[in-house]
Amino acid sequence: MKFDDVFVYIGEYGRYQKLLSLLMCALVVSNTFSNISTVFISGTMDHHCKPPDEANCSELYLGDCWNTNGSMSLPPDDKGTLLVNETKCRMYADDNKTETTTCKYGWTYDRLIFESTIVSEFDLICEDSYKVTLSQSMYLGGFFFGSLLFGFMCDYFGRKKTTFLSFFLLLLMGVLTGLSTSYWFYAICRFIAGAADIGLAIVNFTYLNELVAPSERAKVSAIFGCYWCFAIMILSVIAFFIRAWDTLLLVVSIILSPFLLLYLFVPESARWLLVNGQVEEAKRVIRQIAKGNNAKDVPDEILDNLDVNDSEKIKTNPLDIIRYPEMRKKTACMTYCWFAVNLGYYGLTYGVEGLNVDVYLGTFVGGVTELLSNLCGWYFLQRFGRRNSLAGSLVSGGLACFVNIWIPLELIAVRTTIAMIGKFFITAAFMVVYVYTAELFPTSIRTTGLGFCSFWSRVAAVLAPQVIFLEKVWKALPLVAFSFTAASSGVLSLLLPETLNVPLPQTIQEAELFTRKTHRQMNGVKKDTTTQQDQS
Repeated sequence: MKFDDVFVYIGEYGRYQKLLSLLMCALVVSNTFSNISTVFISGTMDHHCKPPDEANCSELYLGDCWNTNGSMSLPPDDKGTLLVNETKCRMYADDNKTETTTCKYGWTYDRLIFESTIVSEFDLICEDSYKVTLSQSMYLGGFFFGSLLFGFMCDYFGRKKTTFLSFFLLLLMGVLTGLSTSYWFYAICRFIAGAADIGLAIVNFTYLNELVAPSERAKVSAIFGCYWCFAIMILSVIAFFIRAWDTLLLVVSIILSPFLLLYLFVPESARWLLVNGQVEEAKRVIRQIAKGNNAKDVPDEILDNLDVNDSEKIKTNPLDIIRYPEMRKKTACMTYCWFAVNLGYYGLTYGVEGLNVDVYLGTFVGGVTELLSNLCGWYFLQRFGRRNSLAGSLVSGGLACFVNIWIPLELIAVRTTIAMIGKFFITAAFMVVYVYTAELFPTSIRTTGLGFCSFWSRVAAVLAPQVIFLEKVWKALPLVAFSFTAASSGVLSLLLPETLNVPLPQTIQEAELFTRKTHRQMNGVKKDTTTQQDQS
C-alpha cells in the first residue's frame, strides 16, 4: 500500500492538518521579512560632502536645511565620477570655489525618507556605492549554499528539526545583522541569512506537502504564497514607522521569536519517519493526525504495509536532461524561463526606488499585486494551459517593463501602475514555471531537471541587484534587460508542448515522444472522436 493511500483513512486535509499548515505557513513571514527588508535597509540616501561649517537649521524645514548645506559645499555641475547619479562626491577646495577636491570632513545625508540605512551607516557612496548591491547579491548568493546544506540536513536529520534550526538561524542572523558595526560583518551575516532563508523555505514547503494528500497540495501551496504576500504588506507598514535600518532588523527578528515554541507541538513528517525506519513513531504521528481530524483509528494491518516508494527505482544519469534532443530543447527553454522569471522578479522587487515612488507605498502595492497574481495564477493554469499561461505572462511582463522605459520620470503614478502590471505577470510566471517544469520532465529525472533549472534561477537572483546598479550608467538599462529576457523567454516557451490534462511522462523515452507536434496530433484525435460521438 502506497503511503499516500493512508490519507483515505486519516483525512486528506482535515481540521488538524489545516491547523498545522496554517501555523507552519506562519514561518514564511520570517522569509519575507528577511528577504524584502533589503529594500528598506539598503535604501538610497541623497548625500553630499559635509561642509566645514554647517548651517543653523533650527528655523528651517528639514528639506530646506539639506539644500542650504549642499549649496555651501557642492559644485553646481560636479562630474567627479563616471556614474550618473553619483555626482555629489566632491566639494570646493577653497573659498574661491574654483577647484574641487574629495570630501575632507566626511559626508552628510538627507534623512527625509530614511532615518538611516547601510548607505549612511557605512558610507556606501561614490567609489563604494557598488557595495550596496554587492551585499544584496551576497544575500541571494547564500541561496546556493543554503539549498545544498539544508536540503541534505532535511533528509538526514528530519523535516521538523531542520525547519526550526533554519528558522532560529534566520532570526539570529537578523539580530546580528542589526548589531553590525562594519560592512563586511554585515555582508557575511546577510550571506548566512540568505542560506537560512532558502533552507527554511525549502524544508518547510517539503514538510507541508508531506502533511496533506496529493490532491490538496496545490491548496497548501497557494496558502504558502498568500502568507508571503501578506507579510510584504505588513513589513511595509512596520518599515514606515521604523525608518532606522538596524532597529527595523532587530524588531522584525525579535517579534517572530515566539514561533520557536511551535517546535514543542509540531510532529515530525510521518513519511520521513517511515523512510528512515522509525516505523513506530510514524504510526504514532499518523494516529495523532487521524485523532485530530476526528477520523477513525487506522487499522494496524494498513500501517504495517505502508510503502513510501511511489515508483520503481530507475537508474538514471544527470546528463540525461541534455543527452537526448527533445529533453535538450525542453531543458534549454525552461532554464532560460527560470532565469528570466527570477531576474525580473528580484529586479522589480529590489528596484522599487527606481520608480521615483514612495518606497513604502511601492512595496505595499507590490505585495497586493503579488497576492492578486497568486490567486489568478491557478486560474490561468487551468483555463489557458501551462504553455500559454507561461508565454503570456512572460511576454506581458516584458512588454510592461519595455513601456516603462519611455514614460517620463515625472509621471510617477503611471510608471508605478505599469511596473505593478509587469510584476503581476512576472509573479504569475513564477508560479506557472514551477508546475510546468515538473510536468515536462519524466519521473526518472524530474528532480534533476528541477534542480538544474533552480540553479540558474539562483544565478539570475544574484545578478539582479547588479543589473539594477547599472542604472547608474544608463537609467533605462535595467528595464531593457528585464523586458528583453522576459519577452524572449516567453516566445521561446511556445516551442514546448502543452501538459494540461496530459499524463505525466514516466521515462525518458516517453518524454522524447511527447513533443508539441505529437500533442497537436493527440488533440486532433480527441476532437475527431468527440465529433463522431456527437454525430452518432
